[in-house]
Amino acid sequence: MTSNPNNDFLGADDLDLVTDNRLAVCLCLDTSGSMAHDDAIDQLNKGVEAFMEYIKDHEKTANSVELGIVTFDSEVKVVREFALVEDTVFTKLTAQNGTALAHGVEKALDMLEARKLEYKQHGRAYYQPMLVIFTDGKPGDKEDIPAAQQRCMGLINSKKLTCIAASVGNDVDEAKVAEINAVLKGFTPKVIHIKDLRFEEFFEWLGQSSEAYHDSAPGEKVTLPKPQDDFFDIDV
Repeated sequence: MTSNPNNDFLGADDLDLVTDNRLAVCLCLDTSGSMAHDDAIDQLNKGVEAFMEYIKDHEKTANSVELGIVTFDSEVKVVREFALVEDTVFTKLTAQNGTALAHGVEKALDMLEARKLEYKQHGRAYYQPMLVIFTDGKPGDKEDIPAAQQRCMGLINSKKLTCIAASVGNDVDEAKVAEINAVLKGFTPKVIHIKDLRFEEFFEWLGQSSEAYHDSAPGEKVTLPKPQDDFFDIDV
């Protein structure tokens, strides 16, 4: 594989240099102020790094998975454009301000649609893209939630997107967890509650899920692997 030490990612030219079928994975991550509690933001950073290491260390995913990262607090930021994970230096995330969940999801979907268009322009086959929504609180942009939910579910129902939504937070506060999950179920049927801030296990499972795409045909719906441990609850 050709690497580029002067950039964190190779960008569109990489579509010509590496000819494997592509899987675009966009992480849409909550970096609101509440993520500073209980070292959640530190655990999230470790989890994302574990995911990237899994991708790099496995032959099936190293030349296929393109990772993009969007964060949302009061603002939405693209902290990583889509690219293969090789030689990438991950800039640690920090927690602050509010929770613009709807706007974060809309941006992530925009990025996925744009990347699919680039695949087509370069004649590159691709697997069904994956969106991972990760949040610990109620959205601060609730008036925009229904439109974002409708868009996300429309893509899922038309088999153009795999979406996994994960809620995190204090397991004791069951009412809050249920409230967050109720919002997330408007985006996707695959809603997960991660127990005890076990983010690294979740992201390693996500790496295994990415690897599972290689047993499918491009564009085909993929059955995700079952976790080997009870580090999350699935609420469907």
